Amino acid sequence: MLAGDGVLAPLRESILAAEPLTTRRWLARTRELLQDLDTGRIPLSHDTLDQFPQRRAAEHLRALLVATRLLAPDPHRSLRRLETRVPDLLTSLDLEHRRITTRWVNWKVLPRVRAQHEQRRVDTSARNATRQIEQVVAFLTTLQEAGRHLGETTQHDIDSWFAGHGAIRHVVRPFLSWARQSRQLPQQVELPRAYVGQPVAPMDSEQRWQIARRLVTEDSLDPADRIAAALIVLYAQPLNRVVALTIDDVTITQTGTSLTLGTDALELPEPFATVIRSLPVRRRHGTAENLPTRWLFPGSHAGKHITANALASRLRRSLGIRPRQLRLAASEQLTREIPPAMLSGVLGLHPQTIVRLSAKASGSWANYAADPLST
Repeated sequence: MLAGDGVLAPLRESILAAEPLTTRRWLARTRELLQDLDTGRIPLSHDTLDQFPQRRAAEHLRALLVATRLLAPDPHRSLRRLETRVPDLLTSLDLEHRRITTRWVNWKVLPRVRAQHEQRRVDTSARNATRQIEQVVAFLTTLQEAGRHLGETTQHDIDSWFAGHGAIRHVVRPFLSWARQSRQLPQQVELPRAYVGQPVAPMDSEQRWQIARRLVTEDSLDPADRIAAALIVLYAQPLNRVVALTIDDVTITQTGTSLTLGTDALELPEPFATVIRSLPVRRRHGTAENLPTRWLFPGSHAGKHITANALASRLRRSLGIRPRQLRLAASEQLTREIPPAMLSGVLGLHPQTIVRLSAKASGSWANYAADPLST
């Protein structure tokens, strides 16, 4: 498949070491692309991969190429792909609706995505923007099928749309609000309140400690799930911080093992000190898993960590826990017992968040100054 002296030669060893069945399936889907890249018949670039019709296979290959430094990372690719995809996303709309939606995308959506470059959240922002545009197109398509334009929208149209199944329908609200402000939508039409999701109550403290005891005593648990759950149950860590931990955040000395979550090191007790030293765990035997990684919780794509949503789903399946409920319960207890400045330094929790949680929990530290200098 790949020549020993071809462009893709650095991938050869990992491919040969991977699990045969799924690897052969992936190779079969990308055989021609791999051969053309390996021989130099087509350029090795992000644009080449963007043109490959099988998107998932191309994304898998892209991650491998970036992880092996055969292809330079392109942090602006998600934004460029969104910009080029907009006309295709709007093809089902008539001329008038396409004109209105294009204005909204150019004035409201794309500037918001571009602003995410500084926070390095452009990938997530671009995906969210794509879903939002798709839902706006779906709403306008229902109007077209009813023989109406946006300016002829009735209250029944609005109520029927938002009463439909799925919270994702609410991502249309910003577009409708903009359309009403710009007089594209009838002024008398009322929009529902912005969707804020269902409130989540903290888990009962006894249930939380039952889970904590299980994490301490059950050595048969998956090491990665055990550590991830412990960080949530005991230390109130958000999932997006857990998944981004690397082996560089773990410090092993003769006296113990510590984890860097904030500005100060957190000394881990046993058995978690021993378990975290076993990470990362190779969960599969694909090509990506045969490449070196520094993530404690690697994802399915080479060089990337698992997503927060994927880890949450895995913890629900493997341990039967709901991370958000557990984190709220842990936060309430910690803010009752530990000064905010200490929580900020050791656990990396934002001082304002700590004070807010402490006040909500009626903790004794609710009025404690969050500035470390005051301690």
